[in-house]
Amino acid sequence: MMNNDNSITVETALYGYIAQEAHSSRFSAIVNKLFKGNGIDAMIVPMNIRPDDVTFTISQMRSSKLSGAVISIEYQEEAFGLLDDASEAAQRGGYCDFIRIMDGKLIGELIMPTALEKFAQSDEFQDDIALNSMTRYFYELTTGEYNE
Repeated sequence: MMNNDNSITVETALYGYIAQEAHSSRFSAIVNKLFKGNGIDAMIVPMNIRPDDVTFTISQMRSSKLSGAVISIEYQEEAFGLLDDASEAAQRGGYCDFIRIMDGKLIGELIMPTALEKFAQSDEFQDDIALNSMTRYFYELTTGEYNE
């Protein structure tokens, strides 16, 4: 569980938010609030990445302390080309909106549609679907509910 002073410990799962203008988006702050509210020891860090640095940045994530990264729309196709493996949905689409780092490998997922469907079918569906539907993994991370 995230502690009250919002500090990062060695157990905290770190995720990047890779976008050209990541710092000007409220996405990271809102996700971090959801993590904390749901008792999940994780933090998302905004990463402003220029187009000429995205290949290097994503490639180097294999050896980083990140558990994964949300990829903004402007980099989703390029990110897909850098993956070691991808979900079936990402392979069909030819892009990914989330990269999970597992055993030094970049695993791409196309998870926004699944989250939208899951939230839309929920009895607790609220008007903030635009935020909550960001990714299936986002849903899992912020609620602690994991489905295979």
